[in-house]
Amino acid sequence: MKLKNLLCIAVAAMMTVTGVSAKKKQTRITIIGDSITAGIGTENPETDSYPAQLAEMLGKSYVVNSFGSSGTTMLKRGDSPYWISGAYAKALESEPDIVFIALGTNDSKRQNRRYWEEYVKDACEMIISFQELPTSPRVIVMTPIASFGTDPNGISDSYVGRIVAPKTIEAADRMRVEVLDMHSVLVRRPDLVPDTVHPNREGAAKMAQKMYDYLMDYPQKPSEKMTIDAMANNPFITHMYTADPSAHVWEDGRLYVYASHDLFPPRGCDFMDRYHVFSTDNMIHWVDHGEILNSGQVPWGRREGGYMWAPDCAYKDGTYYFYFPHPSGTNTGPTWKIGIATSKEPAANFKVQGYIEGVPSFIDPCVFMDDDGQVYLYNGGGGKCYGGKLKDNMIELDGPMVAMEGLYDFHEGTWVHKYNGNYYLTYPDNYIKPEDGKGYNRMHYAMSKSPLGPWEYKGIMLEETDCDTSHGSIVEYKGQWYMFYHNCSLSGRGNLRSICVDRLYYNEDGTIQIVEQRNRSFLERF
Repeated sequence: MKLKNLLCIAVAAMMTVTGVSAKKKQTRITIIGDSITAGIGTENPETDSYPAQLAEMLGKSYVVNSFGSSGTTMLKRGDSPYWISGAYAKALESEPDIVFIALGTNDSKRQNRRYWEEYVKDACEMIISFQELPTSPRVIVMTPIASFGTDPNGISDSYVGRIVAPKTIEAADRMRVEVLDMHSVLVRRPDLVPDTVHPNREGAAKMAQKMYDYLMDYPQKPSEKMTIDAMANNPFITHMYTADPSAHVWEDGRLYVYASHDLFPPRGCDFMDRYHVFSTDNMIHWVDHGEILNSGQVPWGRREGGYMWAPDCAYKDGTYYFYFPHPSGTNTGPTWKIGIATSKEPAANFKVQGYIEGVPSFIDPCVFMDDDGQVYLYNGGGGKCYGGKLKDNMIELDGPMVAMEGLYDFHEGTWVHKYNGNYYLTYPDNYIKPEDGKGYNRMHYAMSKSPLGPWEYKGIMLEETDCDTSHGSIVEYKGQWYMFYHNCSLSGRGNLRSICVDRLYYNEDGTIQIVEQRNRSFLERF
């Protein structure tokens, strides 16, 4: 006992000499933002605001300082810049270890939209102003929460979610700081945002919970090596509804996703009418490059519009070739064409050049370029799948397309890629769930030693999602293979889908492991 007591005394003495105390240093958190951060919309902002509720959740190990200033903007030339507020000056003096930046909602006001081209630059400068503090704080940028309806100043999710949130992500991407997606937290809960802009106490609690969970998962800044497993949201596009992702890596080193667009409010897949492009260089932060094509730009297309379904894209000799299915007549069945639009840029200025003659009247084009430069075109639907060669000009068939043999329960959505000398053809099936009698497509695959088969069926690689349709693409990026697909976890409706991505792994014999779907029901935890 005497020896034990002596050891305890020695340890205590060492702690005193070295300045170590039993009391752990508190982590200082600074939150800057607008009226939402200030707690407007709650009955008692001092206890009900999301910063106050976050402080309660974190406990005594943290000090949470809130610097919300009502009506303020990220834009320096906005109608009420946060930059000149007293809150900003106090935030800079708060000696933070962690800074959350929560601005953007007021930047969507009518009078501020003319300055949107300056938003990313101003956001980057805001980030830098905190990074350069003596405490060198960790900076986390938050996208603005969803808005509902349109308030007198013009704030609506058409601008907050579809324009300001992507610009916020772009700024964070440039500065290599973390992004916390707050937009999706309340996107299905308008009841928690009574005045369409400000969350009530329960809504603020859900925001605080999202921040708390993130800090508990990542008490230290995640390393650059961390990718989609830890940091990226799934679905990864949350400000609009998207489907049918076609993923490609181009010469600039970025990964691009070409997606169809589910219109909101939903009118069904027949009214899908535009394509969007998104890109990333780290699988965490995504840039929305906007719309690249709609049916009104297709001179030979169906006069009623709509029917702009799953697309694909290819690159050759300095030109990007965008392939899309679209009917030329009111009776869609026999009039499907595979249209072509071209551009010198990967995500803008596409112009329709016509369509490929001789392609069977089906949907979902896939274009695969083999190692020798030969390009192949695939399409299909209704249980039939076809493939054939394209000429060097990328707009004409080099011989007839032929039926792909060896597939099992093919539905539509062909995708072809190559790995270790093997060719893979993936596609959705016609699966009906026996317990409810509803269809939920699963993704199957087949392998071959030739890009046109015959194919050897291998099995399922992606189980059903929460959506009745499935459509996917597979690509390698920075040494890792990924599976892109869509689900409806954001909306809960099969005609309002959202694109997702997960890692894909091969077995030693070349077969594909079942893809593990992250955040399969994205909003269930909120």
